[in-house]
Amino acid sequence: MPAKAPVANKASQEQMASLAHGIRQRRLSLGISTVVAAHSAGVSRVTWHRMESAEASVTMGAYISALEVLGLNLALQSSGKAIRQGAPTVPLALDADTYARIPARIQIGDYPQLRQVAWHVKDGFNLTPAEAFGLYE
Repeated sequence: MPAKAPVANKASQEQMASLAHGIRQRRLSLGISTVVAAHSAGVSRVTWHRMESAEASVTMGAYISALEVLGLNLALQSSGKAIRQGAPTVPLALDADTYARIPARIQIGDYPQLRQVAWHVKDGFNLTPAEAFGLYE
């Protein structure tokens, strides 16, 4: 039996709905089924459905697991300015030739190791270089 949902005000409900919508859209864009996503996140299919329905009774840990599975992260914001962001990135010292050879979209099937890491993504799906790098990380 799920926990009783805490009372949420309208602003909280809107934030939950936005988070739920983002999780659903990302899952669909990656071509991942609900069952596979839930299994990868270590939650039940019912819990995943509750997350995508913006139910307040779902634990924060379940949301964080879902975001991790989908290659997303959660950023706190105050007055429109981010307080905490992901790990700092170090700019690579690459010459112009190297930058010119980086494709705009990466076909998963062209890279066997990426195919293994992205086992949950449907064949023929393209990623941005940042998304591919995120999977490898």
